[in-house]
Amino acid sequence: MKKIIFFLLCCPPAFASAGYDLKWCETEAVLDRDGRGQVAYALRIAVSGMDFHGFYFEGAAEPPLFDRAGSYAVDDAGRSYPLEIKHVSGRKYDIILAEGRSFNNGEITYFFRYAADFQAAGTLTQTMSGERRLAVFNWSPVQWDEALEHMTVKVIYPSPMLPGETGEAAASRLSFMTEKFVNERYLIDHPETVNGAGERLFTVRYHRKPAGKKFHFQVQTYLDAAVFDLKTMASSGLLGGTPKGPWRPAPEKYYLNRFFPGGVLASVPVSRGETAFLVLLFSVFFGVLPFVAMTRKHNSMLVAQAGISEVNWDGTEWEPPKTQVSSFRKPGKVARDLSPIEAGVILGLPLAELGALILGNMERKGLVKVLGTDPLRVSRPPHIYASNDPYETLLLGGIRPDGSVDEAALREMVKSITAGMEQKIWDADLEATKAYYRKKAETPAPAGADTDHGWYWGGYRRRFLRIDDRRYDGSAALGEGLKVSMGEAGSLNFESFRTSQSCYEGAFARDACHDACHSACHDACHSACHSACHSACHGACHGACVSGGGH
Repeated sequence: MKKIIFFLLCCPPAFASAGYDLKWCETEAVLDRDGRGQVAYALRIAVSGMDFHGFYFEGAAEPPLFDRAGSYAVDDAGRSYPLEIKHVSGRKYDIILAEGRSFNNGEITYFFRYAADFQAAGTLTQTMSGERRLAVFNWSPVQWDEALEHMTVKVIYPSPMLPGETGEAAASRLSFMTEKFVNERYLIDHPETVNGAGERLFTVRYHRKPAGKKFHFQVQTYLDAAVFDLKTMASSGLLGGTPKGPWRPAPEKYYLNRFFPGGVLASVPVSRGETAFLVLLFSVFFGVLPFVAMTRKHNSMLVAQAGISEVNWDGTEWEPPKTQVSSFRKPGKVARDLSPIEAGVILGLPLAELGALILGNMERKGLVKVLGTDPLRVSRPPHIYASNDPYETLLLGGIRPDGSVDEAALREMVKSITAGMEQKIWDADLEATKAYYRKKAETPAPAGADTDHGWYWGGYRRRFLRIDDRRYDGSAALGEGLKVSMGEAGSLNFESFRTSQSCYEGAFARDACHDACHSACHDACHSACHSACHSACHGACHGACVSGGGH
């Protein structure tokens, strides 16, 4: 079976000192048929003799869209406290008691939840077992920096149970299966869960007592894919693609979990392409290179013993070694699977202009309403929490109650766009890819902005072909408003932004720039191969030189 994994980290609480103790954490993941859902946390903390406010929450694989109004804390005396959830950086959030309040003695439990797109994050997808389609859910709550008395994860599936059916019987009917390590690490049962319509839903609960420091509560399970309506499929193998059918390839950032599920290597962040490269590299260093070195060693010994030639410095031609710079980019290869927003980045649109198109599309779909552009003010209907596009969802989550757009949300959107592109263009010819999308933007097409694809490409063609389309008249004013929110970076395009001072010294430092500019190949290969390469090369070559008479 094919598997996927992600690895999560959570920073220590904001007030890491004596006087508080994490007691337990219980997490609930509610899965919807379309691959989205909700995650809810309950975290109990014991406090003694200090003013405790809150903690940092970091590492959710899915961009969290917090239900701030529905988050609260309750102490052991029954008093309730509203919570304030502040974005710190990246996917790091500060969850504290609102209005500057604190808690100083007893036990307090924090309750918070967020909407998540599991399918987009790659934690819920499909896989093939022979000719059978299975849904694989490979997920974990965040890791805490202290040991806990217990941790519990409850997963609620969108599958109603039959009248009188037990959880075990439903598991058999749905072909529910787990990885071996799941059964070894946790106690498992099937509690009853009733939804708003009065239906009993198939539920699985996993319990660990105790849970050590930074315990990785990974849950990797399978069941009949008909329970969901998923559009993605895990790749069929290291060199194979996605199985035939109307499926998109599922994101898979931790490919080694296929071979070492639940193990230490499963947490190494390498994709399928990077894994293939590592296999090739290891084959060279452990196979070809030692063979070449041993052959040279043998030949040098024969030369030394037979005295075939004398050293003649005058007749020796010596050339200094030449530096070779290798690249994984394939000349002429075009990354044709960029989303419309990612294509806008490749086309070189200024970030503020691209953001204006994104806001315009969100207004077209009824996700937001633009109230004003100077200053920029946007409202969001109370029942809207997410878009069908992950980048739009990030921007949606950054709309403040006063209608302004959170600068941190804009940074997170830019970071996510660049990270998404990095996975698609790492081995592509950038110039050929730019030329491909530029030609597409300069090719006239029938006007149609009633879909995401039509809206963005209509905007690009309007820009490059100078087409007069009144549907985009508001984009210029929106762009000016976003420039104010984004500062210097708003007037830059992707290329100039990466080399600007704001990229390295400003608010974007170690966020979008670092993730976008740092090669994925360098990250994977340097950490995973350094020791292996050093050992193989040094051992084989040193032996050849010494035995052959040289050093």
